[in-house]
Amino acid sequence: MMVASVVPSPLALARPVRTRLLPPCDLPAGPSLQSASGCRVARGGARRPQHISFAAGGGAAGDAFVVEGATNVKFSRELTVPGHKEPLIILGTGYRDKFFVKVYAAAFYVDISIGLDTEQWRKKVGLETFDASSGFDSIFKAPVVKSLNITLVRDVDGNTFVKALDGVIARRIQKRTDEEESSLSAFRNSFLGRNLQKGTTIYLTWLEPSRMLVSVSTDQGPSQVDAEVKSATVNYALYDGFFGSSPVSPTLRSSTAQLLEAILTK
Repeated sequence: MMVASVVPSPLALARPVRTRLLPPCDLPAGPSLQSASGCRVARGGARRPQHISFAAGGGAAGDAFVVEGATNVKFSRELTVPGHKEPLIILGTGYRDKFFVKVYAAAFYVDISIGLDTEQWRKKVGLETFDASSGFDSIFKAPVVKSLNITLVRDVDGNTFVKALDGVIARRIQKRTDEEESSLSAFRNSFLGRNLQKGTTIYLTWLEPSRMLVSVSTDQGPSQVDAEVKSATVNYALYDGFFGSSPVSPTLRSSTAQLLEAILTK
């Protein structure tokens, strides 16, 4: 993302780092890795995915969290978002920096059915195997809920954050319609005037291609919807900024692609 500021903004392309998958359930592992692999019954008796080792990225932090290795930010392994009753499950983590200054960590979630019934999830998305050049597009268009979580690791004012995201959108929508401008205004107003402090998390949840919910939270999870964007082109522009051919966080795209490929080719 771009920033117009004397002080270099933290919102620019991230440098890729090596990522690793947690060991699958059928491989020998110590207690901590077995706990992190997503192969247990969740607290309270909820069924967990039984055959996939979730959480590409930096590592594990017990049964409930995944750590993004470059920033040490912990992300919940499962997440419930406003507007969707079923939990989402984490697929990948990454980070973004500017001039070697890390600005935020990010995590990508999809609906938990990918682990409970991978074959059915594959059919909904229309993928037999995963190819990053087209696979992320298929996931965006498919009737599966997905969410991008951005956790700041330094203070960023709302105006700077909006300018950075505007830069991502501007590269993908050259001439905006009235509908797109209206959607962008709703999106911008979620952040303008805010002081986004370190630890703030922004949730972008795509319930469907033409409906994205925006939530801003300073605690453990999204409790309300701060904006709703009803433009498929604006929603896709934001999604493509993270998962297209020129992602703002290569580490997030890479770790997510690795795990998706492992799931869909298993």
